[in-house]
Amino acid sequence: MYVYLPQNIFYNNRKENNVNIIFINIERGLKVDPLLKGPALDLSGRINELDIIRGFALLGILVVNMPLFQSPQLIADLYMLPQPLSATDTWIRIILDVFVETKFFSIFSFLFGLGFFIFMERAAEKGRNVYTLYVRRLTMLAVFGALHLLFLWYGDILLTYAFAGFLLLLFYKLKPKTLLMIITIFTVALILLLSANFLLSPEELQKEIQVLQADGAGKMEEAILIYNTSSYLDWLSYRFSNEVIPLIKHLPFSMLTALYMFLLGLYVGKLNIISEFPKHKRLARNVWWISLIISIPLSFLIVALHLDMLTLRIPNSLSVQVIVTLSGLSLSIFYISTVLFLLQKEKWKKLFYPLSYLGRMALTNYIAQTVICVGIFTGFGLFGEINLALGLIMSFIILPLQILFSYFWLKYYLYGPLEWVWRSVTYGRVQPFRR
Repeated sequence: MYVYLPQNIFYNNRKENNVNIIFINIERGLKVDPLLKGPALDLSGRINELDIIRGFALLGILVVNMPLFQSPQLIADLYMLPQPLSATDTWIRIILDVFVETKFFSIFSFLFGLGFFIFMERAAEKGRNVYTLYVRRLTMLAVFGALHLLFLWYGDILLTYAFAGFLLLLFYKLKPKTLLMIITIFTVALILLLSANFLLSPEELQKEIQVLQADGAGKMEEAILIYNTSSYLDWLSYRFSNEVIPLIKHLPFSMLTALYMFLLGLYVGKLNIISEFPKHKRLARNVWWISLIISIPLSFLIVALHLDMLTLRIPNSLSVQVIVTLSGLSLSIFYISTVLFLLQKEKWKKLFYPLSYLGRMALTNYIAQTVICVGIFTGFGLFGEINLALGLIMSFIILPLQILFSYFWLKYYLYGPLEWVWRSVTYGRVQPFRR
């Protein structure tokens, strides 16, 4: 609940039965939560813009995850197996790759880095041991991620965030200029690493792909059969061998891309760009233009590769993956800066406000998306049977329901259920829960 405190507020703080009771007298200038219809006092120090952006990121994450929930996409990627698509689904795939794929995970990663800085600074202001709290926080996040990965779905990002989060501690005390230098070097290194794919020998690469495809023969049919007909224990056993182990092997690269966006978020936090956005409008406008200019040619390149209008030495399916990753870094920054500019206007702030409920319960809603979608596709034997168009429609049904659920939940509780557990473990004591 949020309020912009007016000047004429006085506090009367007294104790009754050893409990602090704070009476707040607000005579004028009170702003209320536009949906909950009550005083929007921010008792937790949350930044509303960040919750809105976090909710915005969750929208995109469900849309981009839906094809992974509904089909053996991981098996197709691991073995370089082509997936035949209808004309409609082909264009949906192109739109997802241009505007959604990797972009919203990058936004989520950016917010993690920014949230890390805010968490550490506030803990330090209160005289707490910031490193002890942060280690507890990351450890619990790793537990959530491991449970999510092992027992629900292979597309978990929480475990990656937890491991990369420990590396982020190395950069916490750096000055903004030093951090910017590291980010610049990191940017160049990441581009060179991704671009190295185009230096591979096309002939040798083609042979490797043929070997992979031969090894993967029948794997997609096997995955569909296991997901739709096996018992839960058999499903877990299959997933551990065919999904969890390959993803753990890929974890170092996932950590690398996550850490890059963490550092950007940390840098923005150190400059107070979001909390003092009006002071940084010129910088934000320059970033907006640069990220847009970089994203436009990359987006056209993705479309051209999908439509086989050109080839970049290596198979187009690999080229698309590389370009989509690069565009995810630039377009995510464009999205963040665009939303921040829009939130400076009251009408846009009201329009986007429902996303803040989704964002305040980001962890709960992220896991809930998995439970809902795995339950639908695996529980009802629909895995591998639904096209992209229908999956997209389903995501547009689930998202408003999640916003509505978050809205009603936050009327009665201070935090989402998983956020409450996370917070209680972080601070080493049971936190208040009900309003």
